[in-house]
Amino acid sequence: MQYSVEAITLTTIKYGDSSIILSCFTRQYGLQSYMLKGILSSRNNKRIPRSLFEPLNLLELEVPKNSKDRLGYIREAKLHYPYQSIPFDLRKKSLLFFLAEVISQVVKEEQEINLGLYDFLKTRLLWLDTEDQVGLFHIKMMIDLTKFIGFYPNLTKMNAPFFDLKTGCMATTKTHPDFLEGKLKDYWINLFGAKFDAIENIILTKDEKSDLLKHVVRYFQLHLQQFKPPKSTEILNEVFK
Repeated sequence: MQYSVEAITLTTIKYGDSSIILSCFTRQYGLQSYMLKGILSSRNNKRIPRSLFEPLNLLELEVPKNSKDRLGYIREAKLHYPYQSIPFDLRKKSLLFFLAEVISQVVKEEQEINLGLYDFLKTRLLWLDTEDQVGLFHIKMMIDLTKFIGFYPNLTKMNAPFFDLKTGCMATTKTHPDFLEGKLKDYWINLFGAKFDAIENIILTKDEKSDLLKHVVRYFQLHLQQFKPPKSTEILNEVFK
């Protein structure tokens, strides 16, 4: 039986000479993987073009429901929402490559339905496509992701001089290297409290932005087992100089 599902593309891996394996986060089933046979072949009739599976594209797929011990196959695929600006904006495309690496690691345990997380990701991607001031989008996106994966910070003592990345709480003393203080602590607190529509009002230098991203990635490392810093971080910092 075929099912129609909404999906956010995450990664593709080449399989053999002409096929790929797609990893995607679906609204109906959580994380799923599908085989696309012959899509890289010169004889591919382009019925399902590979360009559909760029990182974090929003798709509609006709697929079987995967069992846990085998890959499914995609019968039909089309864009659920064709991005209007992202394909033509190097900044935004760089953000999607970076965030696809992050989200892939976040959702790898999501074999069950998580409508809240899916709808959050979809809403934010649609926002990115329509807005121009996006320099802090990736940092704000990672910060808000923590609401769905169990380590949203406790900021009840906002006047404390430090934020402890290990405990996720404000602190009055430093007992190890993983702390935020000074301006970076203030930016951290401001971003947690800000709405997406207001992040353009938070102005950071390129070095402050790079440093804050480094600490956000470190926060994920401390709270998600086997989380690895995205390989595209350096490229992203270069694009947003």
